[in-house]
Order: sequence, then C-alpha cells, then structure tokens
Amino acid sequence: MIGLLKRLIGSQSSKRNEISWSKDEAEIIVLYGTQYWDTEAKARSFYEGLLDAGKKVFFDEMNNYSTYENANLLVVFTSTHGVGGPPMSADKFHFKFKELPPINPLKFAVVAFGSPSYPNFCQYGIDVDNWLGLSEGFDRILPLVKVSDQSASDIRGWLSLWNRATNMEVQMELDEEESVIDSEFSVMESPQINLDNTALIKLRPRVVADFRSGDLLSIVPEGSDKPRLYSIARIEDYILLSVKKHENGICSNFLCSLKEGDTINASIKSNESFHFDHAAPSVFLIGNGTGIAPYLGMMEENSHTSLQLIWGGRSEASFDLYKPYVERAIHKGTVENYNLALSRSGHREYVQDVLSKKKEEIANAFESGGVFMLCGSMAMQDSVLEVLDNITRSRLNRPLSEFQHDGQLLKDCY
Repeated sequence: MIGLLKRLIGSQSSKRNEISWSKDEAEIIVLYGTQYWDTEAKARSFYEGLLDAGKKVFFDEMNNYSTYENANLLVVFTSTHGVGGPPMSADKFHFKFKELPPINPLKFAVVAFGSPSYPNFCQYGIDVDNWLGLSEGFDRILPLVKVSDQSASDIRGWLSLWNRATNMEVQMELDEEESVIDSEFSVMESPQINLDNTALIKLRPRVVADFRSGDLLSIVPEGSDKPRLYSIARIEDYILLSVKKHENGICSNFLCSLKEGDTINASIKSNESFHFDHAAPSVFLIGNGTGIAPYLGMMEENSHTSLQLIWGGRSEASFDLYKPYVERAIHKGTVENYNLALSRSGHREYVQDVLSKKKEEIANAFESGGVFMLCGSMAMQDSVLEVLDNITRSRLNRPLSEFQHDGQLLKDCY
C-alpha cells in the first residue's frame, strides 16, 4: 500500500511539473520526514506550488540532507514517530546535519505534523526547529507551526505566513470539501474603511447558496490568477467578511474598492472543522483583528448556548466596525458578554491576558464540555494555546491536546 501511494504521488507530480532543479541549482530546498507518506504529500504540494510560482526548488527526504551551493531558503515538513522520535525518512537527518554545515546562510522554516492525542505532539519537529535555530548559518524566517492531524486549516495558516514573509503567492492543493460552483455575488454597499484600514464587505449571492458562518470565500481578484480565502459570516442570506487593506495587497485593494451594485465572481468552500457547535453547553469565541468575521454570524445563529466573545484589537475605535453586530446579539440574548483586549490604548492587553484572568471559568468550561474557537493571526493562536494549555494542566491535570482531540478546540488562524 505504501509503495502504491508513493507511485501515485510520483506520477501526479511528474504529470503536473516537468521542470526540475538539482540540489545545487535550487534556491529553495524542501525536505520532508514521514512515516506513512501523508506528510510527504503535503510537502510535495508545497514544492509544486513553488514550481508553479516560478521558483528554483529542490525536493528530497530529510535523510538525504546535504550541502546546497545556491540555496538561501530551507523548508522542512516532518512528522513525529513513536515517543517523540523521527519518522523513517528522517532517522539519519540529525547525524548528517551535524556533519554538514551550510555553504551559504540559510533562512529556514519548520512545519511539524502530529496528533494531539499523543503526549509527544510534534516533538520531532520541535527538535528539528531547535537544532536549526541554535546552529550557525541558519536564521529562522518563521516560527515553528504545528499541524494537528493533517489539518487543512493549520496548513493554510502556515502558508499565509509564508507568503507574507517571502512576498510569494504560493498555492497548495489541500484535501478539503468541494467548492460550491462559482457564483456571482452583488456588493450590497460600498465598504467604509476605518482607522485600521479595515472594512466590512457585504455580498449577496445571486443564486441561493447553502453555506454557514466559518466557511471560506475563495476570490480571484482582478489582475491575478491566485485565489484568496476569507473566513465568512452568514447573516440572514448574505455574506459578511472583514478585510484589512494592505498597501500592496492585490485582493484587499480590490475588495475595498468595490462599490454598491458591483458584482464579483467567487466560490464558497465548506469548512466543516470550524462550524458553530449548537450542542455545546458553552462556546468561547476568541479572535483578533479580522478574525472576528465568522463570529458575527455565529452570534446570529446561536439559540441557547452560553456564548462569550473575546476579541483583540488596537483600540476601542477599532471595535466600532463590529460593535453594532455584537450589541444586537447581546440585545437578542444570543451573546452573554464580550471582552476587548486593546493593545494600543489605556491598559494595554492582548487576548491571552484576558484569558489568564478567567482561569477558573475556562477550566470549568472545558470540564463541562465547552468549546473554544480561535480565529485570527497565528501569533495570537500560539499565545492563546499556551495559556489554555497552562490552565487545563494546572486546573484539570490534563493537556490541552486531549480537549482538542475531543473536539473542544477549533482553529482557523492564518
């Protein structure tokens, strides 16, 4: 079976890309460590995305680590096997890595794969990231990202970070639900940009579509052939998304320049792993920046679940864009309360600081089956996960990974 999977992966790759670069010609090196080839498939998808973007890239298993004459970037995708050990295609990596210093300085990024149901979650990836970070000639371009159970959401988040850090537009093929057939959407009102260069975009599908808050809108902006994904809210029968306008952002500039009555083509991707859980006794909606968008719709669809919002932004004025939706939900009784973590006004706080003050409440929520949802930046996610893990370990004597495995932690960060 493993041999068949390898042949299938290889045949698909050879059909898609005929260009190849040697290890000494390539400017980017992608190495993978895998036990059952699933991590190799993700690494290969990234490799093919780099080729499609016109990059000189070399792809190999970690056991073949070598010197690279022209490379300036190293990307490692690796799983963990056994009790925090290397998978079979990476079990010689550490030895070769210690024996072969880089010819030229290499910027690096590590993507670690694992299952939170195991105590040594992503441990080998953590080790590789540490080895590279402590070695002369290597410079970390991105923080380590841990991918839970091959999560497409986690990989999308890492890819978004990669593209921003490298100014690339790499796309990956991920195993996700099929898109709704491309549809036309009409712009309901001209976007108003606030002091943070952020706007709400309201779109109405021309044809009735089946979608939920937390799903993803895939948009190919004018002047580009690469789709962008936005987490959306469903409010009544229209789509609401929050967009931060970036100076050189092709899609954000396109969306923020739309006018009432304009039409755009887009498609909706189901995102089953980030839908509101109506059966949960309580739900904490945790996010920052534009990550609040899907929550605005989830507040609308809630009927009886105890619901709290914790949102991080620069100032109270930053929240004005979303405040009418939140206050309407409070008035209807679908949201109990909300907390703001404001980083640029008064007593500066971040989302994790608010959570730290609610240790007992959070522990009780986890223990009673409550669900915690995270949407926003990867930096926010990492800080929040650390706080939540400390709470579950200290108050409940259980790691956060156990609750994630039980479906009580849902993430869609970027």
